[in-house]
Amino acid sequence: MYAWTEIYEDEYIKERIDELNEAQQTARQRDKILVSSYEQFWLPNLNDLPEVEYVRAQLYRAPYGTFEPARDAPFHGALWFTPAPGAELPPALKENKDWLAATAVVDMNARTVKIQINDIEITFTGLNVSQSAHELLRDVNQELVRARAGVYVYRLEPVTLPCAVRHLYQDGRIPTLSNTHTRADVTGFAVLHDRPYQHTLAYVGIAAHKTSVESLWASLIRGRGSCSLRGASVLADGEVKMVTQPLADFNILHAGLICRKVLPGKWEAKDDATYALVFEDGEVETKLQTLTLKRLQETLAFPIPDTWAKTLWEYALDAEFLQRLETGGDCRGGVRIDLTKNWQALVQNLLEQEVLKI
Repeated sequence: MYAWTEIYEDEYIKERIDELNEAQQTARQRDKILVSSYEQFWLPNLNDLPEVEYVRAQLYRAPYGTFEPARDAPFHGALWFTPAPGAELPPALKENKDWLAATAVVDMNARTVKIQINDIEITFTGLNVSQSAHELLRDVNQELVRARAGVYVYRLEPVTLPCAVRHLYQDGRIPTLSNTHTRADVTGFAVLHDRPYQHTLAYVGIAAHKTSVESLWASLIRGRGSCSLRGASVLADGEVKMVTQPLADFNILHAGLICRKVLPGKWEAKDDATYALVFEDGEVETKLQTLTLKRLQETLAFPIPDTWAKTLWEYALDAEFLQRLETGGDCRGGVRIDLTKNWQALVQNLLEQEVLKI
């Protein structure tokens, strides 16, 4: 389900933490501060410090002190900073402490990271579990450096504990709907894989700013396949209706873009298909059978008893009168009901074989 499930450890990071702490101690013994000329773990970055002037090769000066090469430091581009007497130092140079090597426990289901070492406890929420372990380790350490936490993670331990929170996408990979101008996170979708590079869209839920929602809706209405979902162009099956709900806390809209053929009671005699979509958890297949029967009762010219639901469902799937949709997010399952097929002949044949009974 997840991109990684085993313990991930980066020995290089652990070794570098020890080396940098030793180099910092050496600098402190000489009343200096270890600085890097580029981004290097938690060390102050010369490029981020204010009012620094270049003097000559690896020599710099600022109103609050001078920078000179640190010849015996364990990395290229290391500098020693010597503070000027009585000068007010930038915040990045005020904290000159050793950092601790730490292990982080990653709860894949709750999507949290917990770091505990000595008397330090740090928790991050809203984890993107679709990332690789390497990417996650990088992002966690970047946040630790930003917060000047004093710990640097070299090891990730994944756990999958019970979690009461239900996620739309268990693997954490949130798809996007995009056109040439904008994109939006997808909260749910239902598409038919009828062509290799262009799929038929029945429903998509999106969350984005108002202008993005309207742009994507307009692209689907035009019907030129200018929208892309999960790496493939999508074309809406006919008219597209939109229902929106503002998410005030995030200053965005949640919009449901759904084809008219999906909506109960909106089928028209000219339509070549209708759809059955399930949005509730639990017994999705049974709910799909019941809903499909109701759509057939709505569209066919002859009666379909409720007791035929399961049998007609199975035979119609085998005969490809029903086509399963790829669904995700808040849409739990769906089928396309092909009304160009001879449903009367199918039912008549099943009655003659006594598979269906009146």
